[in-house]
Amino acid sequence: MKKSKFNYNQHIIDHYVSEDRNRVFIKVLVDNLDHFYHCFDPRKISINPDIVEYITSEVDHIPFRYKVTIEFFSDELADEEKDKITTMIKNYYGMKICNVSSIIRTNIVKSICLILLGALMITYAAIGKSFFGFIYEEIVYVIGWVLLWEGIDIFLLSNSEHKVKKRTYKQLYDANIIFSDKF
Repeated sequence: MKKSKFNYNQHIIDHYVSEDRNRVFIKVLVDNLDHFYHCFDPRKISINPDIVEYITSEVDHIPFRYKVTIEFFSDELADEEKDKITTMIKNYYGMKICNVSSIIRTNIVKSICLILLGALMITYAAIGKSFFGFIYEEIVYVIGWVLLWEGIDIFLLSNSEHKVKKRTYKQLYDANIIFSDKF
């Protein structure tokens, strides 16, 4: 028996994409109203982390070109509860976007400092050949290259990972949230 190859695009289209081919549906089943809220939050203003984890994991493999609709299947909810849940989800992903943006800005500053310090140390080692001993010059030279490459690594690789997270959170922040009766 011949193994068939997994078709990623066809899987996404079959299981997530709507009929109009430009929207992805993430379906979430919630048993009752209390399951929307974090179990340790007496004020009922924090979304259940299990719901958020599920939604985020479902969207992780969805291409960014699709718009997302999160469809909650639950008991009949009042309009004010629907608005509250929608606001909680928007607030959660809005805070995630702010956190990741802060990390990206910090990484940019850190990488610029490391690159400048590394370049300065390499220049110092190259100029100081006649003033210092060979061992001292080589140590400064190696440290300068390590700092330079570490700064470049942070700027190019670490930030790209955070930028993907930010795009995912932005995709979820902009998601359309709808409520339906139980599945």
